[in-house]
Amino acid sequence: MHVAAPSSSRGDATAHSGRLYGRARETDVLGRLVADCRAGRGRALLVSGDRGIGKSALLDQVQTTARGVRVVRVDGLASESELSFAAAQRLCAQLREGLPGLPVPQRENVESILGLRPGPPPAPLGAGLALHGLLASAAWRHPVLCLLDDAHLMDAASREVLTVAAHRCSGERMAFVFALPATEHPGEFASLPGLSVKGLSDEDAQALLTDRTCVPLDARIRERVVADAHGNPHALLSATGSLSPTEMACVRPTATLARSSGSPVHGTLADPADLSAPAREVLLVAAAEPLGDVVTVLETLETLRIEHSAVTEAESSGLIELGHRVRFARPLVRTHVYAAATFAQRRRVHRALADACDPVRVPEQRAWHEGQAATSFDDAAATQLQEAAERATGEHESMTTAALWELSAALTAERPLRATRLLAGAEARRRTGGLRQTLDLLARIHTSALPESERAQADSLRAQTRYHVYRDAAATHALYEAAAPRHARSPEEARAALLEALTACLSAGRFCHPDDLDEIARSAHDLPPLAAAARPHELLLEAVIAQAVKGYASAVAPLRRAVDAYLTAPSATDLAVNAGSLVCQAAIGVWDSTAWETLADRRVAAARRHSVVSAMPLGLTHQALVSIHGGRLAEARLRVIQAEGIGEAIGAAPLRHAALILEAWTGHEESMQALAAACGKDARARGEGGLLTMAECAQALLYNSLGRYGEAFEACESAGALDEPAVRNWLLPELVEAALRTQHPEEAATATARLEECARLTRSDWARGLHLRARALLADGSDADDLYRSSARRLAASGAVLQAGRTQLMWGEWLRRSGRTTDARVPLHAAHDIFSRAGAHAFAERSAEELAAAGARPVPSNSSPHAALTPQEQRVVRRVARGDTSKEVAAALHLSPRTVDAHLRSVFRKLGISSRRQLRNSALPLSDEQL
Repeated sequence: MHVAAPSSSRGDATAHSGRLYGRARETDVLGRLVADCRAGRGRALLVSGDRGIGKSALLDQVQTTARGVRVVRVDGLASESELSFAAAQRLCAQLREGLPGLPVPQRENVESILGLRPGPPPAPLGAGLALHGLLASAAWRHPVLCLLDDAHLMDAASREVLTVAAHRCSGERMAFVFALPATEHPGEFASLPGLSVKGLSDEDAQALLTDRTCVPLDARIRERVVADAHGNPHALLSATGSLSPTEMACVRPTATLARSSGSPVHGTLADPADLSAPAREVLLVAAAEPLGDVVTVLETLETLRIEHSAVTEAESSGLIELGHRVRFARPLVRTHVYAAATFAQRRRVHRALADACDPVRVPEQRAWHEGQAATSFDDAAATQLQEAAERATGEHESMTTAALWELSAALTAERPLRATRLLAGAEARRRTGGLRQTLDLLARIHTSALPESERAQADSLRAQTRYHVYRDAAATHALYEAAAPRHARSPEEARAALLEALTACLSAGRFCHPDDLDEIARSAHDLPPLAAAARPHELLLEAVIAQAVKGYASAVAPLRRAVDAYLTAPSATDLAVNAGSLVCQAAIGVWDSTAWETLADRRVAAARRHSVVSAMPLGLTHQALVSIHGGRLAEARLRVIQAEGIGEAIGAAPLRHAALILEAWTGHEESMQALAAACGKDARARGEGGLLTMAECAQALLYNSLGRYGEAFEACESAGALDEPAVRNWLLPELVEAALRTQHPEEAATATARLEECARLTRSDWARGLHLRARALLADGSDADDLYRSSARRLAASGAVLQAGRTQLMWGEWLRRSGRTTDARVPLHAAHDIFSRAGAHAFAERSAEELAAAGARPVPSNSSPHAALTPQEQRVVRRVARGDTSKEVAAALHLSPRTVDAHLRSVFRKLGISSRRQLRNSALPLSDEQL
């Protein structure tokens, strides 16, 4: 298995966070080009660099971050290189709305490029001038930035036309960025100013590798991979795909890789097969030595009696460099060389490497090479490998640890000891993300050979891993069986097993049989009472069972104790027992968004620090949900992508809960419905009721955002009847709004009562804010005004940014429908600003429609409703909003009262309001920083 984060086939120094590593100079140059384009100082730039160095990533970054310009992008295609004007045609097609306004000769030339006019092709100069005219027409309305990647693959006619237009963009609101490999002759683009993209520094390469790989790599292996990549992002990330589970030495490429990789060299590099046998053996020794230690390699070559001429031949080929460390020209050269060798050749080399390794300085390396050199069972080598694995576990557990355990087991003749070592390897493999490999290892264990305690451990590990991989009814049942009281274990271990089973039961939701939950509760009750110094997972088990059996009111205090215990415990506690989902749900259950965010962040940080890759998807999913809660939808999407990528890489069943809520808030109905349908089908097939309920909540949210309240109420009905604790925070607000808009007052009152209970028991601003909004929706008359205002402030204080925006929207809707059109503009502006900034498009459109109905226009999304005010006007607003008179404001700001009144008239005009009271009623007061 090749466990690596999905990456583009092109060079890409982009992190999952969206930043580019080691590209500050390049992004600054491109940023200034975009600024000049906006200012009417157009120019062209040629970006060049080695293949895979990250040119396309830079263009991607410009395309997604450029503000105030219209981006037009065309990528060169080899399949079109012989088709005249093919690339120019694709560029013109994106600007064809400006065609009617061109002078007749230019319009005819553009029509010829587009294939709309019969006759011979236009001359390059005339076509270039016509393209410039089309761009100038578009730039008159909005600055235009043309991004032209792989320009060397474009047809000759298009290159000429684009060059003509690029040379004439000076003084225009247009700019060109061409990109092509440094190995290609620039041709027509040679006269353009250039930007050369260099390789990453070792520090930046290390950071990129950390961000983009899913498996924890040994620090020494990371250094070797970085050295082999020579700063090339594509080579660096491709290398992670070649690392096998035994990446300790990168020496076991899978059969698929060995067959499919072919020759990893191109261009001026030699083919290893063309070298002499001694030179190939030099390459093999270097490939089998995992750390790039040049001293060890040279000593091994001396042991094998390889002549210096072979070393010279290998270096002259350009495939390898023996400097202060061993470096291959490409990371995949190492893999190819090792895969091409016979088993006998590999064993000979490993034996020599073992002799060259100092047993005191690098005992694990010596043990590894001796194990690789063994031809049959070898108890001494197996014992050394076990000792090395135990040291690696304590120092820097990675896939290396699992590899050492597996090789130790393979060399062990005694069945019980072999089973014990396989079990240790399976545990290491699961922690570092090799879930399916864990199941394969467990299948090789003769459980009858294990002691009773290890047999229970193997059963529990098998059940947990199956659940991570499949998350279906069979896996859930396996967890129940593993938690059965018949297994001999300590009370602490029994509670950990029950917590695993309880997690699966609650995830099954509506598909969980009531008897299963009762059995878990009985088993927990039969255990000895909790000690005074109970561990966090034991408190969590007690709290969640209390919630499931006795109800929410009885569980709030135990849930609070469990959450506090996790917050004060060492961060590794988050990983000791697989309770990440339940502890985050406990924080949600007590409506503590700060604790929720802290626990999610701690889980991801601890998983990275302790190399527990299998814990990453769940932690990232909760981080994404926290980001959605805070109105950071772009950040949430990155977390979702990370979680999906890591889950796919390690073979885990997908976690789509955050993706559902994210799509619902984004407001794209087509993609949301497709995702909800896929999740619904998957949830029914797996028996994962929790996912199905979350899909229904997401649909209700989407329909409410679109004003289709009948469909929202239908989506809420079954989930509302179930009242699953895991989704209460998302479901109840949707149910209240949908029920009231569709004349279902009883259902709305019931949901409001549930919110009231949550607010009363937790005293959380999050719960109180939603309860106040529900009361405002139910209220008549002036009470609603104060309730909406208090709700918006409570929700904003709790960090529930999008819910605060919904309160502003409902408040504005109520004010407008009450005839207070001018008053409605302030909360509606605030709502539109929140949703526009977050990217909640459906709610933003709904806010814009309400603003239009109130006789106002939305403020652009890149500014707040107060952004149009001057600093002095902001100071005046701040003081008036707190109740100061014009004279008091004038005295404080050293102005005349008449000047203050003039400022207020300007403020009223800009904000679309007409009175001081409306300033005081604004639920988004200006901060001191804004003043």
